[in-house]
Amino acid sequence: MCGICGCFFVNGSVPSLFILRQLQQSMAKMEYRGYDSCGAAIQGQAKGGSHTGIHLFKAVGSPSEAFWPVVEMESDRIDTELVSSVQVGMGHTRWATHGEAGVRNCHPHISSDLKEFVVVHNGQITNFAQIRAYLLSQRNWEFYSETDTEVIPKLALFFYEQTPNATFSEIVEQVCQVLDGAYALIFMSSLFPNEVVATKCGSPLIIGVQSETRVELSDCRAFRKRSGSTEYANAVRQAVNNSGSFASRFPNVEEFLLNNETSAAYEDLAEPKQIKYKPSNDITSEEPKIQYYFSSDRPALAGLTSYSLDLHDFDIAHARPNGELAISYKHPGSMADRQLKMQEFEQVLCEENLFSSKTEKEIHQQRATIESAIRGRVDFETHAVKLGGIQGHLDEICRSSRIYMIAMGTSTHAALATQTILTTLTNKSVSVMQATQFLDMDEPISKSDLCIFISQSGETADSKHALDYCNQAGALTLGITNVVGSSICQNTSCGIHVNAGVEVGVASTKAYTSQYICLVLLGIAIAQAHSITGSRVREMSIEIIDALRELPGKTEEVLNQKAKIRHLAHLIQEKQATIKESTMFNREQSNSLYILGRGFQYAVAREAALKIKEIAYMHAEGLCASELKHGPLAMVQDNFPTILFALKDRYQEHAFNAMNQLVSRGCVPFVFITEGDELELARNFKCKENVPFHIALPKSTPCLQGILAVIPMQLLSLYLAQARGCNVDQPRNLAKSVTV
Repeated sequence: MCGICGCFFVNGSVPSLFILRQLQQSMAKMEYRGYDSCGAAIQGQAKGGSHTGIHLFKAVGSPSEAFWPVVEMESDRIDTELVSSVQVGMGHTRWATHGEAGVRNCHPHISSDLKEFVVVHNGQITNFAQIRAYLLSQRNWEFYSETDTEVIPKLALFFYEQTPNATFSEIVEQVCQVLDGAYALIFMSSLFPNEVVATKCGSPLIIGVQSETRVELSDCRAFRKRSGSTEYANAVRQAVNNSGSFASRFPNVEEFLLNNETSAAYEDLAEPKQIKYKPSNDITSEEPKIQYYFSSDRPALAGLTSYSLDLHDFDIAHARPNGELAISYKHPGSMADRQLKMQEFEQVLCEENLFSSKTEKEIHQQRATIESAIRGRVDFETHAVKLGGIQGHLDEICRSSRIYMIAMGTSTHAALATQTILTTLTNKSVSVMQATQFLDMDEPISKSDLCIFISQSGETADSKHALDYCNQAGALTLGITNVVGSSICQNTSCGIHVNAGVEVGVASTKAYTSQYICLVLLGIAIAQAHSITGSRVREMSIEIIDALRELPGKTEEVLNQKAKIRHLAHLIQEKQATIKESTMFNREQSNSLYILGRGFQYAVAREAALKIKEIAYMHAEGLCASELKHGPLAMVQDNFPTILFALKDRYQEHAFNAMNQLVSRGCVPFVFITEGDELELARNFKCKENVPFHIALPKSTPCLQGILAVIPMQLLSLYLAQARGCNVDQPRNLAKSVTV
């Protein structure tokens, strides 16, 4: 949803304008997450002044279009050519959750007009109303926005006033003790110039490092005189959660310590473990140069650095003016977990000469992404499957008694599409549940269960909550994600990377087909490791693997039918126009579409309906073909647009039966069949002289037909959206990564 970024340059000899441009470029790379506004903060000076302060830039609209005009307007007031030894800045793309899309709600948010503390935030603070009420019980704070974020800088100022000797990172630590919810935070402060502090809990935050010299790493355990600030923060938290009676009794930390018997004696105690990065100056006598980049999103680091580390929950990273980055951590993990790793960040690009949108590009990438999902995992000669990410847990996976597939949105449909396949291959009970449904039901989970979490981003909030639930129950957890180092990736026992590359379009396309393949391969891997030797399972595994060899080429065949699919979009619109002109139908029916499938095609129908709703803003329902008589048929009259899947499988006869139910009511559906089934379609159609419009898809094993069937639906939703003038890549009200 929201995205945050920051940069911290030491001895970089660059002007403030360069920092602003850097922030804009990083924010633009995060636009695909969803945005309605954006903002940034830099450390600098007003023109003609000598005082260094923090300056804000806020705009409604996209970072790539709306942000820079604000910078140009403010350049009359701010010295954007100023070069200083330390340059600090941070940015934010906002997708509104608390408060309307407007400048007043744009990040960064401030403690007061003096900007003692300034914050950008990705996530959601669930107890912000209680914190706000508590702060107002202390004094008459002025709140400028409607957001949940604004309590954070004000809480930081509150703690600074109560514990004035605390360091910047200690103040942030106190703030985090009071916050509930998910957050990734970057702080700047006029009280602590030339410093940045970043922390996270439940939302991703990555730090990139770029240096001309060697970066030294040290591990230490810092000691300090215990000041009582931690105890005070815990007391404030209790007051926030319990009506605030604490405030009148202990207005500041000193009085709190005097009145709190359990805090009477303080001694030197070990602080959290800490690692430090700093540039080495053993090569040159010049002051070493180093840049630190902070981001909630990996693509925002593309082109800036190849070295990064992922912060863990409750880690606090503190960048100081001497170029040192100290990371304090309390929770499980070690220095090795927080060491810099070399990673090439994939650029978010769009070949505009070839494709009209990033979504169209990603649909056409699916031959390559399907090959990537298979490559190195399947031996087509021996029909063996090997998934490196689960090898160490394969015996435990095979011993599991039940399998749960837990996801949201499109990822749920990938699970639904492969549920029958996994049930057959593993000989286990396999359940598919939306993460919220799973939590609402308080599903009893045990150590013998395998819980599979499917998420393109690896940051889906509801799935992460369900993952926490399963981890607490001791279940074996497996993540299937498209982002290495994501929260689900880090917090599952093992996992499979779908290898689809960065997916920018809000409507998931290539990640869906890659998830589908990974789940099928998982089923085969379990069957082979579990030595399930029944002839049905063995033959099914071999059939799927042989079909996987041909799948990339058949994907290309489907993509080459885009002219027919574009014509189908035109025919659907014609039918809707006819309905609109008829007095027999209400307005809702003129903008509706049924998509029917059964067996493996039911998930295709569900996913197709979601895609059409997402990017074409058209009401569509994906239905099981057998459900028509149980209610949905009431909507059907002449010219009602309906798509039917009647592919070559054991459900084809039932699909043709549904087709004739529709025809009997004046509705001639558009039909997808398998190549070679044209005569079968004609034989089953009641009006033999007028066979319906149909598109023939390449033949494959029924287990993989769902991939070949969903791609034309992705194209159809694209063409309907284009015809209706919709924003294909960034649909209204939606965000790519649903992190709250």
